[in-house]
Amino acid sequence: MNLHQLRVFCEVANARSFTAAATKLHLTQPAATWQMKRLEEAYGLQFLQRAGKRVSLTEEGKVLLDFAGRILRLAGEAEEALADLRGLPLGTLRIDATYICGDYYLPALLEALHRRHPGIRFQIGIGNSSQVIENTLAQKNDIGICAQDPAHPKLEAHRIMSDLLVGVVGRTHPFARRHAIGLRELAGQPLILRETGSSPRGVVDEMLSRHGVVPTVIMESASTSAIKRFVENGVGMAILSQEVVRKELQDGSLRRVLFTDAEIAYHFYLIRHKDRWISRALSAFVEMARSFRLQPDAVPRPRRQTRRGRGR
Repeated sequence: MNLHQLRVFCEVANARSFTAAATKLHLTQPAATWQMKRLEEAYGLQFLQRAGKRVSLTEEGKVLLDFAGRILRLAGEAEEALADLRGLPLGTLRIDATYICGDYYLPALLEALHRRHPGIRFQIGIGNSSQVIENTLAQKNDIGICAQDPAHPKLEAHRIMSDLLVGVVGRTHPFARRHAIGLRELAGQPLILRETGSSPRGVVDEMLSRHGVVPTVIMESASTSAIKRFVENGVGMAILSQEVVRKELQDGSLRRVLFTDAEIAYHFYLIRHKDRWISRALSAFVEMARSFRLQPDAVPRPRRQTRRGRGR
């Protein structure tokens, strides 16, 4: 089998477009079409159904796509293994991470790793923890970073860091002048939370349920930026990662509200499929990730308002 033809086929099948696939592979569209024609002629089968600009898989194409994906992954692992024999941490690392990790943790980690091993390239996928675990089980990545222990027999997991969830409100919210509240005070409060399936949402739901609070969720979103903007504008209260709201807490556009009867924390895990080849590049990433720690600036604690005496 011709690996280049399989690579073109996979890109066309996934993009459902010759134009998009050709662009990604730095080919002309006629070149991509010609490669597919040669592949189909070699086996006397039709793998793609063309209807105008739209492309879909035939039943034969669906069978080939499964095998082609595995063949290309193994070919990539073989290249990495041969690079390992030369003692070089080279190759492309496919990393899936949660939104919070991708925005606030992974950039600093990859910058440090790139300085030490400039021969490593990165392909980053972002999603919630459920998606990261699903992709890792399907071996669509080399490693994942998620915010829950998958506890799956096919996956290896290592805890690397923890994060704290805090309540945040806008400046005009009734809770803005209070440093801390009890969780039961959230009953009836309009809440804006992360989407169902994300680890922060799961942790919040579990904690509220444990304290007998039925949340009034007026909005949920995978976008922490959108959640912060709504809260800044006085629409409800959010419970988000302290790292996510660090800048807004420092500039005062959001106010932090702690909980007197609970500390809502969760943990991040490196997860890897046990059948996945551990290349030198992957080994270097795991070693750095397990020892790497963010050192963010401390979030200033809210100042208590003091009443000035007359004449001062």
